[in-house]
Amino acid sequence: MSGEGRSGNRPGPLRIASAALALAALLAVAVFAALALLSDDGALQGSPSPGSPGSSSAQPVAVTPEEAPALLGEDPIRGEELALADFRGKPVVINVWASWCPGCNDEAADLREFATDHPEVVVLGVDFQDTVEGARRFYRRWDWTHPSIFDSSGTQSAALGLFGMPTTLFLDSRHRIAARVVGATDRAGFEHGLELATQAS
Repeated sequence: MSGEGRSGNRPGPLRIASAALALAALLAVAVFAALALLSDDGALQGSPSPGSPGSSSAQPVAVTPEEAPALLGEDPIRGEELALADFRGKPVVINVWASWCPGCNDEAADLREFATDHPEVVVLGVDFQDTVEGARRFYRRWDWTHPSIFDSSGTQSAALGLFGMPTTLFLDSRHRIAARVVGATDRAGFEHGLELATQAS
């Protein structure tokens, strides 16, 4: 009788193990399904970012206009001294970037096209904690032509209130910061940021 009892109990642990494996498989499927619904930035696919329906790129937001800090430094490409004040009376798009920054590479082509299509706007880069050679390679790779200020110490970027890389600030013609975007944006994002800056003028 005792032998029969032990024999009769053997299927129990097997059934428990099978149920546990089945539960683990279901959980794995659920996790995979959830991940499949998520975009790279953690938003549900199909959930549009503000200002750009269907886009997973970071998008600019309007801010209370405030005067931009004075920026001054050497252009790592041309070797000339540059200052934000050189562009008085013109709207300015300040793009804080670095050759080692993945997001900066992601948006580089869109920024080039935006700059080409808006000659009335000054696109000014701030090259954050980079090397001159790295900056030059980056310019060659993306065929950039707009000026940049070399910021190896990071002080210029800190004055702009850098929260992430890349960061783009949109200034009106009075050089007040009217909008900003933290993270890589796209062509629509650059256009929207300019629109917000124009409205603030």
